[in-house]
Amino acid sequence: MTDRKVRIGLIGTGRIAGFVHLPSLRLLPDLCDVTAVASRDPAKAKAFAEQWGVHRVHDTWEALVDDPEIDAVVVCPPSDLNPAVAGAAIAAGKHVLCEKPLAIAYPEARALADAADRVTSRVHMVAFTFRFPAGLRYLRRLVDEGHFGDIRHWRMSYFNDGQLDPQIPYGWRHQRARGGSGVIADMGSHMIDIARYLLGDIAAVSAVNRTYVAERTMPGGGRGRVETPEASAWVAEFASGVIGTFDVSRGVAGRGGTGRPQYQAVEIHGSAGAALYELIHPFQLQVSLGPAMARRQHWATVEVPPDLAVYPGSPRNPRVDDPLIGYKYDQGVAFVRAIRGESTDYPTFRDGAAAQAVVDAVDLSAQERRWIGVTDAAA
Repeated sequence: MTDRKVRIGLIGTGRIAGFVHLPSLRLLPDLCDVTAVASRDPAKAKAFAEQWGVHRVHDTWEALVDDPEIDAVVVCPPSDLNPAVAGAAIAAGKHVLCEKPLAIAYPEARALADAADRVTSRVHMVAFTFRFPAGLRYLRRLVDEGHFGDIRHWRMSYFNDGQLDPQIPYGWRHQRARGGSGVIADMGSHMIDIARYLLGDIAAVSAVNRTYVAERTMPGGGRGRVETPEASAWVAEFASGVIGTFDVSRGVAGRGGTGRPQYQAVEIHGSAGAALYELIHPFQLQVSLGPAMARRQHWATVEVPPDLAVYPGSPRNPRVDDPLIGYKYDQGVAFVRAIRGESTDYPTFRDGAAAQAVVDAVDLSAQERRWIGVTDAAA
């Protein structure tokens, strides 16, 4: 445990940096300080620093990683840069919080996890933000306590309209070399991590992908071919024997019921009961538990226990925060608390590599239109 402030550097100044990472770390002004920022575009780094009151701007991410006055690094550039940046930060002895996916493909993600495992005195965390909603963590507690009996079925949906508009310009997420497997890596990796967090490893998958807009306008003119999928659906077999389905899309409208273009849900069904978690209701679960309810298909809405309303040690007020955003800020709390030796409850680089193995298997299955074993895809 450290008694002084953790000095944090931020690499990458895209939307997620200002939407999640800076606000989450600013929750703990007595425990940490974001002291430096770097970006591929020095002008963007300078503007970001001025907006957020960050004192130092490095010309390159390499300079920030080498800065001896930085204890920890948040890595959030485009996905293809994650292995180089996170790998250098590990080698420099920094604590690292890296955006998902860890890499474009499993071999690089595994190499990062191996490197992290060799430095046990540092925290290496993946930004799987959707582990932190209160309802999801309550569902984890119910699973751990055995309320569902023999868990047999899983169902997951994650929909938004992020690529619905065909006028959205061409960007790095549309390129295989930079955006990897598209929606599978971007949104699907979150859902795979949740599945592993709740039910353990996934053994095999069978998938289908879709791209709805074949070309998009490039910022400098002309048209660029969209190489990455905008939607994917797959059947999964868990190592435990559970079977389940995953549906992810960033090209649909009309789902959510909150006036916001995002819907996420998880269902678990077992021999003794079932539960439904929806992100639009982050402090509730719908459950059917025990013989009196489950055998008659009776359902009830239950509130999350107060001790799960926020991540342990988070100073935020969950009843004042925007319920569909506030939980994201607990991610930074988890990172700082882990650095201080106060928690081990966070997604590790090994979790990130395991999720990437499934991502690769899903993408390969869709391309070859057959069942793929996760270990086979990772070989």
